[in-house]
Amino acid sequence: MAYVQAYQTTNDQDHNSIVAIGSELGLLLTGPTLDRNRVAYALNMLKASMLLHFSDEEELMKSHNYPNLFHHKRSHDYIISVLAEFISAFAVGRESTTADLWPHLQKTLDTHMQRYDADLAGYLGHTP
Repeated sequence: MAYVQAYQTTNDQDHNSIVAIGSELGLLLTGPTLDRNRVAYALNMLKASMLLHFSDEEELMKSHNYPNLFHHKRSHDYIISVLAEFISAFAVGRESTTADLWPHLQKTLDTHMQRYDADLAGYLGHTP
């Protein structure tokens, strides 16, 4: 049970951090004026936080021989690809595309957590 508790604690902390960055990004993108430097910084922080979290989680899955690693990692890869698309759109000035970034990513992350992270937590709870 220690595995699942440690995973859930770390996971919750990481998710809270990602949500905080994403929420700030959402406010920056929908505010009355657009501060491109702050948005670019928030985008990079969001991507770095996600990459670190996903890397740690994938190592955990490997070390516990998690049978759904491939599908879980594929979901991580999809999330990062969506974020990278939005970063590219913002970099070339397509703010209308990036304005929907956080609501879309938040929905995608919620689905990921409910489906993949919950399954992993269940698996870890049964791992000696």
